[in-house]
Amino acid sequence: MPATIDKRLVSARYLAGVVAAGLLFAPATASAQAVSPQVPGLQPLSQTAPANQPKPEPKIVKTEVERKGRIGREVFISTYLTLSRECKVGPNPRLDTTEAPKNGKLYTRPNAINLRAVPGAPRTNCIGTSPYGLGVFYRPERRFKGEETFQFRIVYPDGDIREISAKVIVE
Repeated sequence: MPATIDKRLVSARYLAGVVAAGLLFAPATASAQAVSPQVPGLQPLSQTAPANQPKPEPKIVKTEVERKGRIGREVFISTYLTLSRECKVGPNPRLDTTEAPKNGKLYTRPNAINLRAVPGAPRTNCIGTSPYGLGVFYRPERRFKGEETFQFRIVYPDGDIREISAKVIVE
């Protein structure tokens, strides 16, 4: 599932997780603000707009993930982070479990991402760096062997949401 970069973005959000073709890159939805010269007697458009305008709807992206693991060992699901074009890491998104696993536990911890391996990452000084993001892991119960499915949501600071349906096969 190839992804492209919108060159108009001020910051880019990277979703990195191992998929069949490698890591996946997903750009953020925040767009750049244009700065116009000051003209006497004119107010910027942002000041003339009514204050009660509704906020734009959050962007919801659905993703399916399939991983294989071994009995008694944790299984890496994916890592999520917010990263600016200047390689500055923003606040990490949060995990909301919508359907918990029945034969194990879902948990998070900081996890480094090598941006060199992310297809579509901007060719800047970010390449080769390893920022830390929110790593999502699954640990099966001690003697569980079989297939486990669960769902969770990643909620980014700007309100965008990634809904993930995960399937883990423990052998």
